[in-house]
Amino acid sequence: MTQTLSDGANVAPEKNHLRYAVYVTCKRLQNGYLADSNSPEHHKARADLAKLRRYASLDISNNPLALAQALFVMEGEFGEKLAGHGDKPSPSEHAAYIALTLFAIHMQSASQEVYLDDVSFAQACGNLYRKLEGSSGSIKPRIDAMLLAGSERARLVHIRSLITMMRAQDIGFDYGRLAVDLRTLANPKKRAGVQLRWGRDFVRGSYSATPTPDQKHSN
Repeated sequence: MTQTLSDGANVAPEKNHLRYAVYVTCKRLQNGYLADSNSPEHHKARADLAKLRRYASLDISNNPLALAQALFVMEGEFGEKLAGHGDKPSPSEHAAYIALTLFAIHMQSASQEVYLDDVSFAQACGNLYRKLEGSSGSIKPRIDAMLLAGSERARLVHIRSLITMMRAQDIGFDYGRLAVDLRTLANPKKRAGVQLRWGRDFVRGSYSATPTPDQKHSN
């Protein structure tokens, strides 16, 4: 039985508005991108992902059009319970924007699914470490630096780097869960809890192989 965490990261997607919104959007983009290359769905998904990648390194506080593009791609999945009402992005808007732009980076030139349900980002990091152990001595230091990062900007530099490495190794994870974790990390009072859980998930992933999309579909 899956333990329910107070920050909602392990809650079923439909029970957490942010996780569900990111889940539905990523699945639609992924399915479209992996569809027949001549289909309208493929062309639309490819264009949307390219736009999101262009915004990946921008601070939405100073680039409102970047947030608008991310919300537009979500096609109404981002409901009133998540939307901000002031002059700054809400924590949920900010987390969704980051998760979607990272997903777009991960999907570049993808030939299989990169969104894997219920596989946390940290568990995928552990899987990356397990696959590259002995061939790259930089994985563990990068993950340690990410876990200990004192600012979001520094943390995201390491996350983007790790996702690029995962892309090369065909390792995926649950971007809905990542969005929830990113929102929680923005709260100083709850940050340590996510860092602790990520540390545990990394260890779990480092000695336990994450199923590939093909393995999941064959079960």
